[in-house]
Amino acid sequence: MTVVDTLGLHSLMIRFCQCTNSLSPNMQLFKTGLFSASFTLPKTAFTFAVLDDFLLDNLECRTLAMNYYNNIR
Repeated sequence: MTVVDTLGLHSLMIRFCQCTNSLSPNMQLFKTGLFSASFTLPKTAFTFAVLDDFLLDNLECRTLAMNYYNNIR
């Protein structure tokens, strides 16, 4: 899984709990502070820190998502 953070992009091996009463994978990510890019088969997730940082950058400087992404890559 690719995790996007303010420090860059990170490739991590993530195992989701598959117990009978477990939450869906995207909710498991959410509980750990990650927002999934997909609700069905999450392969990319964003930290709340990077989402907050992008929001501030976008509001103050009108930075486009693509430009922000290219800057942290």
